[in-house]
This record gives sequence, structure tokens and C-alpha cells, in this order.
Amino acid sequence: MKFYGICPASCGEFVQGILDNEEYLSSYAIDMFSIATLEEKVSDINLGPNKSRKAIEKVFEKFNIPLKESKNISLDINSNIPVGKGMASSTADIGATIRATLSLLNKKLNNEEISYIASEIEPTDSILLYENSIFNPINGNVKRYLSSLEKAKVIVLEPNEILETSLIRSNPSYLEKKLENRDIIKKSFNLLEEGLYKNDLKIIGKACTLSSLANENIHKKPYLNEIVDISEKMGAYGVNIAHSGTVIGMLVDDNIDYEKILRHLKGLELNRYYKKIHLSKIIGQGEREEIEWNILKTLK
Repeated sequence: MKFYGICPASCGEFVQGILDNEEYLSSYAIDMFSIATLEEKVSDINLGPNKSRKAIEKVFEKFNIPLKESKNISLDINSNIPVGKGMASSTADIGATIRATLSLLNKKLNNEEISYIASEIEPTDSILLYENSIFNPINGNVKRYLSSLEKAKVIVLEPNEILETSLIRSNPSYLEKKLENRDIIKKSFNLLEEGLYKNDLKIIGKACTLSSLANENIHKKPYLNEIVDISEKMGAYGVNIAHSGTVIGMLVDDNIDYEKILRHLKGLELNRYYKKIHLSKIIGQGEREEIEWNILKTLK
């Protein structure tokens, strides 16, 4: 018998930085997914990615089940999420594996408990929570839940270049640089909370752009200022980044001619760096639950 778990990607974060002397972020889910499949076997056991394997063990430990009972579990990950770009591919693999393991064990954990387990394996994203939130990626704690974003899309600018989150965090000046941005990040989180409450993409976009530009002192994104300028001139709502990755997102919705923006971006010099420029859907809580349920239904 096979057991499944699913978790979406994110196109970076709305906002990320130091708030009240701790690091927080707010990610958002898009319509790309990692699916974990577990099956008990006596041979041909696939261990799967190391971090996801660790996730299985963490769930067993959580319920005081001997780890030796996990040895015959075969793990397969099927994902269309780009790796090393800041799109939460690792978090999605871990989250999907945790959910598949819970299904196998016939156990339940809430989303905060799942996030906490994931954060024990590596710094994680808030996409393991179905609600938007201000989230500590280091310890998995939720500072505050935010309103859901409905009917939004993002133009994803994805380069070939990859970046390991651990490399950013291991920089000796990482915290110092984060602290330099503290006032801007506080303003960005306040704007984000207001924008989500009002479902106002203009306010949300302003929060994202502020956080994106502030992060330039930590990791520069090629053509970021040009992309922000294009967003403003062509009527998009703002630009967000993967603060510890390489992708950039431009926030749009159906009221904007995003096909025109896509064509424009693909005709520019920056397209030689951002090799893949495409549209993704931002999925709020209700829509996400429906999509995940439909995907899992086709697998069972």
C-alpha cells in the first residue's frame, strides 16, 4: 500500500528580515508541488533525499516509534519545483514527506507541529502552514497569522544560477547586514499585514519591493532595479525576491495585461540571465486545499 503527502512551492518571500530581534519571513504558495510517496517493502528500498529521510525519522521519534521500524519504508519524491532557486523545494520535499509519514502511521499533527519538525532539519519556509503568516524559519514559531491573498498571480523570473541557503546564512556578516535593514523590514511587515487584510495588491507589492531592495546588501539580484522599474511602468503591483535564493517575482492579477509584461521581459537583455520567465498562480488557503485534495485523489 502506498501513502502520499503533498506540499507546494513558493516564489521566494513577500518579506524577510529581522523583526523584534528575531528573523522572520512570510512566504506564499504557488501552483507547483512536491509529492512524497511512501511504501513498505522488503527489497528495492529507495531511501530518497537525505533531508526527507530525516523527516521520516523525526515523525517516528515524535510518536516514540522505534526507528528500526522505518528501515523498510521506501521513499520517492516527485517534484516540479526548481532546486536551489529559493522556491522552497527542500521545504516542500520535507513537508510532503512528513505528511506522507503521518498517513502511513495513521497519526495526526497540526501544521504548526509539522513546521516545527521541518525547522529541526533545516531553516524552513512558512508554506507548511496553509495560512499566510509571519514565521520564524529557524525554530518554526508563528509570530502572527495574516489574511489570505486571493486571485493573485506572479511572473516568475528564474535564472539558471542556484544558491544554497546555507551559504547565505554562513556568511559572518549575515546577521549584521540583516540588522541594518531592521527599520525597513518592520515597515514592510506592517504594510504586508495591512495589504493582506485589505486584499490590496498595491500595498502588498509595496511591502515586497521594500524588502527586496533592502536585501541587496546581503545578496544582490542581477537587474533587480530594472525589474522594479518595469513593474512600476507597466502597472504591476510590485516585486518580491527569494531572499536566500535567485528567483524574482512580479505580482500581478487578471486586471493587468500580464501577457504583455511577459513578452516585454522576454525581449530584454535580462532574459539572457533569467532564462525562464513564466506565470504562476498564487494559491490561498481554500484553493490550495482543493488543489491538493484533487491531486491526492488521482494518486489513490
